[in-house]
Amino acid sequence: MAGPDQVDPVLGTRGTAWRPETRLYSDGVVVGADGAPVAVPPNSAVARVPETGLLAPEQRLPGAAEATPEAVARERAWLAAADVPAVGSPWAEMARTALIDIRALLYPNGAMVAAASPYWRYVWPRDAAFCAVALALSGRRGDALRVLRYVAAMREADGTWQARYLPDGSGEVPDDRGTQLDGIGWTLWAAWMLWRTAPVPAADVSAGAAPKEVADVSPALVGAAEALDAAVDTDVGLPRPSPDYWEKATTDVTLGTAAPLLLGARAGAEVLRVLGAADAARRCARVASRLGPGIERHFSRDGYPRRRGGGRDAAVAFLLPPFAPAAPRPRASWHRTLAALRLSNGGVRPGEEWGDTATAWTPQLSLFTMTAACLGEHALAGSLLDWLDAHRTRLGALPEKVTSDGRPAAVAPLALTGASVLIALHALDGRPVHVPPT
Repeated sequence: MAGPDQVDPVLGTRGTAWRPETRLYSDGVVVGADGAPVAVPPNSAVARVPETGLLAPEQRLPGAAEATPEAVARERAWLAAADVPAVGSPWAEMARTALIDIRALLYPNGAMVAAASPYWRYVWPRDAAFCAVALALSGRRGDALRVLRYVAAMREADGTWQARYLPDGSGEVPDDRGTQLDGIGWTLWAAWMLWRTAPVPAADVSAGAAPKEVADVSPALVGAAEALDAAVDTDVGLPRPSPDYWEKATTDVTLGTAAPLLLGARAGAEVLRVLGAADAARRCARVASRLGPGIERHFSRDGYPRRRGGGRDAAVAFLLPPFAPAAPRPRASWHRTLAALRLSNGGVRPGEEWGDTATAWTPQLSLFTMTAACLGEHALAGSLLDWLDAHRTRLGALPEKVTSDGRPAAVAPLALTGASVLIALHALDGRPVHVPPT
């Protein structure tokens, strides 16, 4: 996730005084003339061609692609070929817009950026993984594979990933945030989901057939397995400390790192096995066998907090579907965490240790929504979706934040929120959102 520690003109750089964000950076996004996304200024009159990410023909916006009849037909055909969830539901338009926005944020070279605004126009492996899964579930497997291939190509020599990358394919990073270990887990999960959603005969899946598209990124997955093995102390059952989706330096092991690595270990053990990388698969299985009990031993007593002895955190959702099989103790803690993180505007903050108790974060609320849908708690999922739907921008984009008085704020659309909403809506439709086996 493009986490709460973004560097932007209002919040400043890490280490400076924090103050709540109340400004909306963009109303939405349109496709650029070069295929890259172009942010739509807030409070503008800009419109898009219906059912596309193209700027309306009568509009003008620097850098925007021209809405020629051919371009409009191409964009509408892309959407028509997609398996968009929530048809006939109150959230149908939100689902279509979220999918269109994700397509608009996807560069032709496969770089899936978090948002179109400066300081967010980078590829975060975690955000990209969620988008790849949402695209795969929506039948846009070719796009999902492009996203996965781009992230795979960015892999560092030691098998890890940096916090974020430039979208130009250079492999360069925009700052010194450094390695964030959870990228290992999210990337292995995305590859596993591409395999599990492959349109191949059931007999082939049960026999362990791996589609060529997943095999294409197998070297990166093998490297990720090696990095995972090196990052986790199997005697302690926990990884070394690393920034997680909060993107803050820490000396503590957080659930936001440990749980995605457990997800990656379980997913990697299966997908690497079917890819024929037996040694890497065994590495993942060994890590999972120690990391799962380690998380229980170190985090369960306090209700799965952000860090041992710390406050509640949205990362508890990473211990539940679609990331892990449902279990009573994490589920009970998840409910208590949702209640503890609720704000007066109806949204949530990332965790109890996050200082702003006024501004809601949609990535975390959409994460709770996704888990509720995958758990079969449809009434709760529906109420959270209603809140998200009610707080979109003028162009229907899902923003990163919502102010205390209910206004969309920061960037819009945020790809991660849109991806999580799409995954939730697929689950509510009763479609399989697979969970890696333990």
